[in-house]
Amino acid sequence: MTSTDSQVKPTDGATEVVGERIGAQVIDLVLSFVQVVAVAVALAALVGPSPELVEPLVFVGALTLPLYGGVFEAFWNGQTPGKRALGIKVVDYRGETPGFGSALARNVPAVVVFSWLTAAVGLAAIAIDDRNQRLFDQVAGTYVVEASPGHASALSQSRSADSRESTTRPPR
Repeated sequence: MTSTDSQVKPTDGATEVVGERIGAQVIDLVLSFVQVVAVAVALAALVGPSPELVEPLVFVGALTLPLYGGVFEAFWNGQTPGKRALGIKVVDYRGETPGFGSALARNVPAVVVFSWLTAAVGLAAIAIDDRNQRLFDQVAGTYVVEASPGHASALSQSRSADSRESTTRPPR
């Protein structure tokens, strides 16, 4: 899917993108790993390769992880490569692309992204929130929505029809 510059306000139907968020996270996790390695290698080239510097250089590379989502989401229509591939984007309450500060704030947990506990807490927060927001989405005032406004309402209608159908069908 491609991105659009149209606004998608964070309505209930537009934020029903949990599966897409998980898929986008997988893609972005791979690219974030590449980022950490690239930063560590670049720093090693600057200071000279040394086995005792590997861990500190990787740590410094990991500190740059919030920049991955922050820069992409602020300057690429609210999308990282993973979000763009799956047709979702980050917006503020008006449906506009968030500013750099908000985009950076919502990506602070990326520093500990390789932790299963962080992922579990994020998914639990999404599951219990009416607008499917993680804690740092709430702090930053951001939402993840379908990138195309028509697709979001069609998706919502499709899900409503599916749930009505499953409750009205006789059991087999």
